[in-house]
Amino acid sequence: MTGFYQTAVVFGVLGLLALTLRYFAGNDKRPVPDLDGTDFGLLSEVAVVPTEEAANVLVQKLKRNGVRATRSRNAPYRVMVFPADVANARLVLRS
Repeated sequence: MTGFYQTAVVFGVLGLLALTLRYFAGNDKRPVPDLDGTDFGLLSEVAVVPTEEAANVLVQKLKRNGVRATRSRNAPYRVMVFPADVANARLVLRS
């Protein structure tokens, strides 16, 4: 009879562990990764140019003026900055 009780305790502990793990780690609500390259998260678009070279020139101009900037990987190339830097970026790009 002790073998039956030991087996029941082992399965009970495993079940409790499974429920605990399911409760704390099993409800993953993270967004699906952007596989097509169109979601830029927190970044805001300030310019769109047709070539990679033009995008690189604009990014370097923004960086020289203290604005953190980046560009997209695919054409048409989008120059993007953080929302707090949008006004400064547009001012720099106008000059």
